[in-house]
Amino acid sequence: MVRVKHRYLLVDILYPEPFSSPSSASTTFATKSQLRIHAPTSDALTPSLLAKMIRDEVADVFGDWGVGRLGGVGAGGVSVKYLSPATSTAIIRCPRASYRLVWTALTFMSHVPDIRDNGRSLKRGEQASLTRPCVFRVVRVSGTIRKAEEEAVRRARREIVRLRAMAEVDVLSGLVGGLEKSGKREDLGGAYGDGEVDMDMDSEDD
Repeated sequence: MVRVKHRYLLVDILYPEPFSSPSSASTTFATKSQLRIHAPTSDALTPSLLAKMIRDEVADVFGDWGVGRLGGVGAGGVSVKYLSPATSTAIIRCPRASYRLVWTALTFMSHVPDIRDNGRSLKRGEQASLTRPCVFRVVRVSGTIRKAEEEAVRRARREIVRLRAMAEVDVLSGLVGGLEKSGKREDLGGAYGDGEVDMDMDSEDD
């Protein structure tokens, strides 16, 4: 019996925004940009719809040859084993011999369904139009789904720690900035023996 081997692609769905803010150095802007890029995906994107989008993109880019490499139209060579709209993360299973075709198709895909489809709610069985610009980024290719899941958890934890650190720096910079603006930092520096005060004291002794 021949064992069919697969590859599992861990994919992040990103929502980049055009750079328009002049205060790019501020931590607040950096935190908001990070959250905007990793924004949640609408529930209109289902695992079956994502798999269909990938197969259609492979057919558009590589034609019948690409569809045949995936196992045919009805063979189900591409399947989405995990999709989290909250974290915009997906794990896609595909044949090992043609995972690069799926990777290429994901690179060409640039839109996902938007749940805010002209302000109306979608009826059952109705699909939203692909109106929200996005970028599909493959961050890990593994031979088992367990490794892909572990990488997804590791990256999610790293993003949480990074955002928390940025938020703490933002709070501290706000406190220090407020002291600098009000002129209280100089008073505190003098009270705690700042270097400038020591120099003044030395000059008075001379």
